[in-house]
Amino acid sequence: MNELLQRLEVYAVQNHVPIIGKDSVRLLTDAVMAKKPRAVLEIGTAIAYSTLLIAANAAEDAKITTIELDPARAEMARKVINQASRQSSIEVVEGDAAQILPELTGPFDLVFIDAAKGQYLKYLLQVIDKLLPGAVIIADNILFRGMVKGGAVVPRRYRTIVTRLRAYLDFVTTDLRFDTIVHETGDGVAVTYYRGENNH
Repeated sequence: MNELLQRLEVYAVQNHVPIIGKDSVRLLTDAVMAKKPRAVLEIGTAIAYSTLLIAANAAEDAKITTIELDPARAEMARKVINQASRQSSIEVVEGDAAQILPELTGPFDLVFIDAAKGQYLKYLLQVIDKLLPGAVIIADNILFRGMVKGGAVVPRRYRTIVTRLRAYLDFVTTDLRFDTIVHETGDGVAVTYYRGENNH
């Protein structure tokens, strides 16, 4: 598995595929190891790099559903998953997460969000009713190049993304159903724990 992950790291650099950064890798693997989830949802597969990281650290019988919009990346992800002999436990669903999420039944005890930055809150709202109490939600790139926190001037082309990421953070840090830690390492990772509907 490590050799395959290293090959994916090289491929990602050479082909400009965005994969989870080194700082985020540690936070993700720590959260997965602590939780040992059995039902995982990943939004944003890319080339299945983070998918395999989750699989390696989740419960042995874990099932992972991962969603990828780009058909070419979804196809490569399936090949990578086959190479890792994980095809029986990982399902790659191709398409727009916003359309796929309402169709999923769940329940999930870990969700990793690393897809369209402007859609994080929408994705979370679509899966809240599919979360088990105690579920962990990990959102990558949450501080978006340092623009989300602090008073830096945000270039016009990024304003919508930054506004929406701020809305996501506001939601998971103020809604009583959630308990959130924002890690400022790398591009920022929000680790959120779902307390359940009773805390609404």
